[in-house]
This record gives sequence, C-alpha cells and structure tokens, in this order.
Amino acid sequence: MTEAELHRALAEAIEETLEKMFFIPYLEEPGAGAAPQEEFAARLEFAGDPPGRLTLRIAAPVACSIATDFLGEDQLSSSERRVQEVICELANMICGSVLSRVENATDFRLGAPRPVPRAESSRPPGAVAHAVQTGGGSIEAVLEMEDLVCPASAKPAS
Repeated sequence: MTEAELHRALAEAIEETLEKMFFIPYLEEPGAGAAPQEEFAARLEFAGDPPGRLTLRIAAPVACSIATDFLGEDQLSSSERRVQEVICELANMICGSVLSRVENATDFRLGAPRPVPRAESSRPPGAVAHAVQTGGGSIEAVLEMEDLVCPASAKPAS
C-alpha cells in the first residue's frame, strides 16, 4: 500500500465517522498557519499485520462541542473527563474504520484508547496524517504502521 492510498483511507475514515456518528457535515482542510489551540488528544495501539497506533488531536472547542452533542448534554455539564472519554471513543471508531479499509483480510486487535498530553501527540517521521477544519478548530488523526507503506518508487515494475 502506498502512502497516498493510506492517506486516502485515513481521510475517508475520519470524514465518514464524523458525518455518520457525530453529524458533523463536510469539513474543509485546515489552512496553513492556523493558530495553535488548546486540544484534547487520544491514542490507541493496535496489534495485527502490521501493528501500529493512531493518535487523534482535536482543538478544545471542537472536542467540547462533539462531546456535548454525542452525550446529549449542555456545554456546561460536560466535564473535561467526559470530553476526553468521547474523544477516546472517536479515536477508536476512526481507527477501526481506517484499518478495515487498509487491510480488510487481517484481524487487528485494538487496544484501549487513552488520553495523551500534547507533548506526546506530535507527528513522528514516516506517519500519515489527515486534518480537517471545523468552525471551532481542527481535528487531526495521525496513523503510524510498521512496514506497511511502500514509496511509489519502490513498486515492482510490471
């Protein structure tokens, strides 16, 4: 699988999950130079062939909005802990969706998603990422998989 194919699978998984499970309509890709915001982040590791992990980073205003809508609560009653639980569940949904698109013949075992501090949520070299923009801020998923992505130049000749 090429990096472009993996990126497309990640983009489709994010957008489909946000639209179908959280009723967030079509989203734009973030523009360059967007100001950094406080954020919530969650990560889950998965075992399979290949193993890897997914990290989801969401601007705090978007995370709070998603959580209150998902839980059916008003903004004031959603604690930081409850917001983080919803973001962990969203990471779980996106990861399951992208893995079924990438390697649908492989059995993956997803670990439990956990909150991660901002310092741990940066994008490592070689990871594939996709970000979208909402009115309240950005949502970005970063997928790291071992030994999966083949550069376009490494494809065998036909």
